[in-house]
Amino acid sequence: MHTIKLNKEKVKSFNAVWLKLFFIFLIFLSACRSHVTVPEPALAPLTSGKLLILPFKNLSGIYGENVSLRCPLCGNVFMTGEVIDNAEDFLTQSLISLMESRKGVELIPSAQAQGVWSEMLSRDEDRLSDRDQIVETGRTLGADAVMAGYVYRFKERIGTGYSVDSPASAAFDVHLVDVASSRILWTGRFDETQRSLSENLFKIVAFLKRKGAWVTVDKMAVSALEDMLQTFPEINTR
Repeated sequence: MHTIKLNKEKVKSFNAVWLKLFFIFLIFLSACRSHVTVPEPALAPLTSGKLLILPFKNLSGIYGENVSLRCPLCGNVFMTGEVIDNAEDFLTQSLISLMESRKGVELIPSAQAQGVWSEMLSRDEDRLSDRDQIVETGRTLGADAVMAGYVYRFKERIGTGYSVDSPASAAFDVHLVDVASSRILWTGRFDETQRSLSENLFKIVAFLKRKGAWVTVDKMAVSALEDMLQTFPEINTR
């Protein structure tokens, strides 16, 4: 009798442990993509894919480091920090490369936007809001929608893939703005300073994806963009 009672207690204890592990696993799954959000659902698929991708804007360079800053378009709050040289170009080109392979997308060369901006500045239209400038640029260049992004932090790791003195850290967001309605159709955001698994168990999926290594900020950013674009609205062509 005592043996049966002990066995039942062991089974109950074993089941309780597995139940706890199951709930922890569910928490991990729900948290692994917490850095990517879509605050405003897509209104409807775009019926044409003429897309202008504007160069990322470095807001840390404008407002300074260690500043709590709201995104000019969506209002999400980020903490600014160091932005390494050419971070804006890297993010812009990475986004262009990812969008080039999407079905139905016709990209308008980003370089054309510079001329439009210069003309707006000469007409003293720099006082327009960011959204109005984005829409006006897209309209002038014949775009159906415009992708515009901001970078708040883009700091390279100090160390190697196995050991770091300072980990990679990045914060940026991307928005899809409909030219006809001026509405934000989609937003993706990323904000992370890489930490070890022991410091943050909720990032176990990202830890495994990175094979347990301390990644460079470039790899971190490209992976984030790929995750963001999984929720990007479809483009219907007629």
